[in-house]
Amino acid sequence: MTGYITSPYGPRGNGYHYGVDIGYYGEIGHPIYAARSGTAYTAEDPGGYGNYIYIQHDGGYVSEYGHLNSFGISHGQYVGQGDYIGGMGADGNAQGAHLHFEVERNGGAVSLPGYDGQNVTAGAGMSKDFPGIGGDGGGGYSWPIYSNGDQGEAVYSIQYLLEHHDYNLQYHDGIYGSEVTSTVQSFQSANGLSVDGVVGPNTWSALIVTVQSGSAYWPTYAAQHHLRYDEGHSIAVDGVYGPETQGAIESFQSGAGLTVDGIVGPNTWQALVDIGN
Repeated sequence: MTGYITSPYGPRGNGYHYGVDIGYYGEIGHPIYAARSGTAYTAEDPGGYGNYIYIQHDGGYVSEYGHLNSFGISHGQYVGQGDYIGGMGADGNAQGAHLHFEVERNGGAVSLPGYDGQNVTAGAGMSKDFPGIGGDGGGGYSWPIYSNGDQGEAVYSIQYLLEHHDYNLQYHDGIYGSEVTSTVQSFQSANGLSVDGVVGPNTWSALIVTVQSGSAYWPTYAAQHHLRYDEGHSIAVDGVYGPETQGAIESFQSGAGLTVDGIVGPNTWQALVDIGN
């Protein structure tokens, strides 16, 4: 839909928000369109989403649209990407009219990009790589570039990996601020890299540590944190590599089109931070 994000994906005061809320000046009935083609179903959740629609897609994906004022489709109808499916409302537990938009894969919520107040436009693509869907991922990953002012799950990984390399950070908050910048500069200097405080391909390659059975605490913790909070795998984040962690890694690798071996090596690290946000 066209509007602006009123509540992004991630932690908030009353718990964890597994989707993005999008509003449009409280306009009841503002049009909502299918994010991708699939089979759509109508449902009701009086204490939560209210009137909502979920659309089943290929690759184990489901998109969900909550707090609707009206349905524009019938239960079990096939819809195409961009088809009108309903109107924005304030049904269920909504605090004011908005759309709750959520994506799940194989029953687990998938992290969505966006920040509070960000404008969004119906029909425009999201800056998110969804593995396993034709044309939207599954290979060809690259190292993203992070610098002062950035934030997100990959920044958590940078902070945790710096801890592994014996740099004691005061904050583990997913925010690339002055502390991360100066610490990255120290790491770059110690490893013969260009000292610019920016984590690009060369710095990523030096930072990452393979995660497998018996791996060190911080790299394992970083991978677990990424898999849980960015990829939606319900695993413990405890720095210990066990069967649960191995299963989540293998599931991620399968969906991302990588060799499935349960080991977070360079290719899997690259996919994690490239797909993530």
